[in-house]
Amino acid sequence: MPHNPNPFDFVPFAQEPKLLRPEDFDKMGKKISGYLDVRIHALTPIHVVGTYERGQGESHSAMYRQDGSPMIPAASIRGMLRAFMEALTSGWISQATETYPKIYGSRHLGFSLFDDYVDDKNRHVPPAVGAEFRPTRRPDGQVDLATYLFGIVTEPRRGDEPPLTMKSKVWIEDALVPEEALVTGKYWTPDIDSDAFMGGPKPSRSNWWYFYPHQIWLRKTEGHELAEFVGEKLRGRKFYFHQPPEGTMRFYDKNGAWPYSRKRPFHRVWLESMERGTSTHPFRIYFDGVPIYLAALFVLMLMPGPTIRHKIGFGKAYGYGSMALEVLDVFMRYDIPGSLPAELQPFNLILKGWDRELLDRYHLSWFIDWRALTWLARILGWQEDRSLLCTYPPFARHGFMQPVTWEDLKTLAPRDIVVRSPMTVTSREARKIAEALFEIKKPIHFRYYQEQANGWEIIKARKP
Repeated sequence: MPHNPNPFDFVPFAQEPKLLRPEDFDKMGKKISGYLDVRIHALTPIHVVGTYERGQGESHSAMYRQDGSPMIPAASIRGMLRAFMEALTSGWISQATETYPKIYGSRHLGFSLFDDYVDDKNRHVPPAVGAEFRPTRRPDGQVDLATYLFGIVTEPRRGDEPPLTMKSKVWIEDALVPEEALVTGKYWTPDIDSDAFMGGPKPSRSNWWYFYPHQIWLRKTEGHELAEFVGEKLRGRKFYFHQPPEGTMRFYDKNGAWPYSRKRPFHRVWLESMERGTSTHPFRIYFDGVPIYLAALFVLMLMPGPTIRHKIGFGKAYGYGSMALEVLDVFMRYDIPGSLPAELQPFNLILKGWDRELLDRYHLSWFIDWRALTWLARILGWQEDRSLLCTYPPFARHGFMQPVTWEDLKTLAPRDIVVRSPMTVTSREARKIAEALFEIKKPIHFRYYQEQANGWEIIKARKP
């Protein structure tokens, strides 16, 4: 049967991060200081978790407040923009859990992002991303663009390695939400009465979902011989698709298509949300000594053309958090004594979008990972198409719960593939195996699953 796309997808990593010395960033045009007046428009309801009240059968999550005022905190806006910037410009990975150890008694396989991982069999597993993407103090002083603009403070890893510290050149205020923009009792997300069940499990090497395919192992358990699909490198940086929440609410409702059970009873979490179509009060983004071309690129990332929109807050997998940033005013001056606010020509970038010729003119093309931009446009592409529904593969037969026996693998694998344990597979072989096993278990191979989903041609056709 046809299925919906998974609600998130991956922006692939570049081969290595793009790094420069701070003094080389400094050469990207005359330095400017000042501020932007900005506001957020809610394209779908937005919820940032404040207080949470657990109840019988249903729970309630209130909007984040500070001193009684509802708001989208600066830290959330900053994190959203930094994640987008790191993906777009092949930056470091500044916000991540570095190690996912194997849980005792679990079959799932552990890994580390940046270092070799020693598993429970004393085997050394290569890093899932690579040490070059970890923010760290380098002998040459090089950093990525996001660190140059947003700053960073890292924890020391060894006694002889000092932390990397760098002051931010960009400050963001909280975005206050008008009380009249909030709604309660209208929007909700699904949960179950015990543990969260969608999006909660940590990625594991024992799948080809978060990871690129690498091997297949024979796993013997409780008298069964099962095939275990072991990954090597993480697929990329995770971003969520835009979609209206009403469709996912119907899908995950207790009377909808999602298969619940007595052990996993339906539980509704009501959200106090900023309603779609409303806006925050204006807030400011301050620049302090930012080269003008990099400031222009930053503004382009705030408003990334007519087709790409950002997501923020809780419930992104269910359609919440889609937003548009609007720059209301620019008050900037060159860092020259006595200078006055001036017309800043490179800011014309925001009128052209991702025009490669114009980016070349302002010496900015080098920063852009064009493959990453293609994937950001596909995932964060905003369309007023309410027919596209993105949902998790169900934990049921033919979904994540479904095991694949070793006999299934031997019987259904293509004839030109020799089945043995362990077997190392090429990307082409992995795809052929996933195709052959698709009717038994659909979510083996993430990319193949996505490409067979309803509406994938719409997603694939999106451009920056």
